[in-house]
Amino acid sequence: MAKLDDILGDHDKGKSLELEELKRLEERLVEKQEKYRDRLTSGAPGETPAQTEVRLRVVEAQLAKLRELMEEASP
Repeated sequence: MAKLDDILGDHDKGKSLELEELKRLEERLVEKQEKYRDRLTSGAPGETPAQTEVRLRVVEAQLAKLRELMEEASP
């Protein structure tokens, strides 16, 4: 997710994090996570379960990092 990469880059440069923006990103990532979990159970045309599993793991890793950033940004 390019937006998360941008936020991480800004964070590395010492810029403050916008909690509202982080929450919106979290919502989108949770939606993606649900989508990939559904694909694993129902199957996805043109994609193997292994490919879907990799996508799911990436989204879960992004969510974990985002939640760490949200803890830092919380007052």
